[in-house]
Amino acid sequence: MIMMFFQSLFGLGLLATAAFLFLSLILASEVGYRLGRRIATVKSTSGEDVAVTSTLTAGMIALLAFTLGLSISYAQSRFEARRDLVQVEANVIGTAWLRTALIDNADGHAIAADIEDYARVRLAFTVAASEAGVPALLAQTQSLQTDIWRHTEKIVQNAPNPITATLVNALNEMFDASSAQQFAYESRVPADILMMLYFGTLLAIGALGYQLGLVGKRQVVLIALLLIMWSGGMSLIVDLNQPRLGRIRVDATPLILVVQSFHTPGGPATGWSPRGAP
Repeated sequence: MIMMFFQSLFGLGLLATAAFLFLSLILASEVGYRLGRRIATVKSTSGEDVAVTSTLTAGMIALLAFTLGLSISYAQSRFEARRDLVQVEANVIGTAWLRTALIDNADGHAIAADIEDYARVRLAFTVAASEAGVPALLAQTQSLQTDIWRHTEKIVQNAPNPITATLVNALNEMFDASSAQQFAYESRVPADILMMLYFGTLLAIGALGYQLGLVGKRQVVLIALLLIMWSGGMSLIVDLNQPRLGRIRVDATPLILVVQSFHTPGGPATGWSPRGAP
């Protein structure tokens, strides 16, 4: 139920998510402050009580900062994996397309045409703005892979030689790259870590407000700055964790270049040299 609420919230955009996080932290701080003031009026608090509370609060915030940093690191590593795999996939598609030129028959030409369509489908998968169209794109990817492999089997059966072997290897790498990219898009920060981070933040900020309530000092400016920074860090995790909804998205330029260069002199070598290109 809670995860469904947060998924709906993330769908509204980064600003809505950041605003919700900031307001909920403000509420936690205010509740903690009022509780601290109530405790301070009911019984007298000594300097030792305040020192103990301060120590415990500092420990909570330090642990929370570690969790925040760990979550950002995890989300960033997933983003970098998606970004790097775009370059890898563009390279292996370009290499496979170039090697089809070594097969001068109908099946070789059919594979080259399928690879061109394949590159366009993979580009559409990379830049898709929502998950709605992804299943159809994956189905197209699978269909083109099946068709490419059917033509490749004919080529290998008719002419099993080192040239066809290099084409088979290039196609295998191309298929493997699509599977790796699909996994990278589906691999995200575990929901349990995000929930622990959010509720842990509420508790830690509430404890900080409680400490300030004991001493009767709000520190409005500093608390506001702290909560803005903390909300920003959590929003960054959310943004990186939503590869199709967030503002920080993978740059699809390598795939765009390889699609644009299919019918230009030199083929997919435009802008860079595909790995292992003959």
